[in-house]
Amino acid sequence: MIKVQDLKIHYGEFVAVNNLSFSVKQGSIFGLIGPNGAGKTTTIKAMATLLEPTYGEILIDQTSVLHEPEKARRMLGYMPDFPPVYDDLRVEEFCDLFAHAYGQSHSQRKQNVEQALVKTDLIEKRKDFCKSLSRGMKQRALLAKTLVHDPSVMLLDEPGANLDPKARIEMRNLLRELANNGKTIIVSSHVLTELQDLCDEIGMMKNGEMIVCGSIDEITQNRNSSKLIEIELLKSSVLLEKIINEWSSISEFKSLNESSTLFEISHSGDAFDLSKFLAKLVNEKIEIVSFSAKKSKVEDLFMEIDSSNQKNTQDL
Repeated sequence: MIKVQDLKIHYGEFVAVNNLSFSVKQGSIFGLIGPNGAGKTTTIKAMATLLEPTYGEILIDQTSVLHEPEKARRMLGYMPDFPPVYDDLRVEEFCDLFAHAYGQSHSQRKQNVEQALVKTDLIEKRKDFCKSLSRGMKQRALLAKTLVHDPSVMLLDEPGANLDPKARIEMRNLLRELANNGKTIIVSSHVLTELQDLCDEIGMMKNGEMIVCGSIDEITQNRNSSKLIEIELLKSSVLLEKIINEWSSISEFKSLNESSTLFEISHSGDAFDLSKFLAKLVNEKIEIVSFSAKKSKVEDLFMEIDSSNQKNTQDL
């Protein structure tokens, strides 16, 4: 649905985005992450037709953003990182203004604004002036206006900025629902924990370049052949450590609590070997409460990749 190829964006001699390439599948959520100044906002603005790239191509459903911007805009919904709402308009008027800009008839606007306000839980605020809204409510109003023309692609720059925990969860659930209904979404954020359970794939940027791209599991597996497995027991067992020490594909073993019932192991074998290990524990009548692969945290993954990238640069 989205394809960015060899994208370069210069501000004078400063290179904001350098040779950036990635693609996003239809109906998925892609997280563009990295520290402030990484080039995330610049990339999204170029995709939204607000910046002209120095070089490269951006395709939205096979439509060139560079050569057919008007056509691309009809498929795009853009939500900037700071909510530029019009203070003297009521919430429904603010949304209606953008629906009108997309050439919708009066009846279409009325229906689409209503739907957008319902989806963003702003129906009770529809008559309120935008200037009276809290920061979080302004974010919702901005998302509502982004939805009024039913875009197939949504570009959201820091959509959870300054939202309280409840509002963040609601925003995340709404974005997931929109993706499940077929919308393709790119979310930019430097708050990595926001994207842990939201995104299907992530792209890590630094200094205008893509460091790594893919699902969290794929990135983790490509960087490390070992998997972290967490094991919880009903009660401590001396036999568990004995079996682990004898199992060749387990390289590391550590206890995570004082009662010796929660452990983490590093396993480098395949799925078949792991199933044999679990079967061995069961056959030895070790009482297992849970046995599961431990998910990598986006923050830990980024720090690991970032430090590795810095080392490679220094070596060069």
